[in-house]
Amino acid sequence: MTNGDQAATLRRMSGSVLEMDKPRTRVVSITGGKGGVGKSTVSVNLAVAWARRGARTLALDCDMGMADLNLLLGVAPGRSLVDVLHGLPIEEALVEAHGIHLLPALNGSYMLANLDEASRHVLFRKIATLAQRFDTFIFDIPAGIGENAIAMAGAAAEVVIVATPEPLSLADAYACLKVMVLRQQLTRAYILPNNCKSPAEADDVFARLRALTDRFLGIELTQLPSVPYDSMVPVAAAAGMPLVIHSPDSPASRAFKQVARRLDQLAEDERPSSGFRSLLFLDPEAK
Repeated sequence: MTNGDQAATLRRMSGSVLEMDKPRTRVVSITGGKGGVGKSTVSVNLAVAWARRGARTLALDCDMGMADLNLLLGVAPGRSLVDVLHGLPIEEALVEAHGIHLLPALNGSYMLANLDEASRHVLFRKIATLAQRFDTFIFDIPAGIGENAIAMAGAAAEVVIVATPEPLSLADAYACLKVMVLRQQLTRAYILPNNCKSPAEADDVFARLRALTDRFLGIELTQLPSVPYDSMVPVAAAAGMPLVIHSPDSPASRAFKQVARRLDQLAEDERPSSGFRSLLFLDPEAK
């Protein structure tokens, strides 16, 4: 296949969805609005859980200027998205660890933290070329509802909102959903209750968010298995290892694997035509 043929394949559109040669390519964004709710921990452990289920998995650190996925994976990348934007082939920036690949950002990079729309367009197009190499993409979305965060989160066909029982987390999760509905035309999302003390507390997290979205947003929410509080989470993070490897039988580790299985079941039932949504992959004027 020529370069032109490959480009044409990546450019085929159906409505607002970018279609790939492999319709089962999955792109999952892990977001939630508030910092400190465990988005990066969820991203790393789901990525490793999927890799252990046979998926060729790439984790993308979308917290461009405050990157930390490399710390959770115990690696020190020599290259980053800064180099990719400066012309480095994207494959040369990838780092392999614990059975997955990481596309690292750069901690302390003002440029990455404040990408303009044209730069995001270039970056998204480069990421899309990796669909020939990977079948599962995990986007670890930074806190807040800034342009970079919302654009990156909206690039995925599957959006997972991580929320804890704290009122501020629930408020920020709702704010994230609201902005994504308005800016990215989000119509459905998965809710992942994290750091819960009981199943009842997890159910309450979902019920509160669904009550708000049913009343004001009208989008479809699906509850995922909850992740319980687990004292081994910070221990694994300090060791630079994903929890599912460091403590595979811990309560949160078992929950992460259950979440991965559940998302697989939902994806099989729904069979999305593509993992990437439209956004800036093709149209730099998209808002």
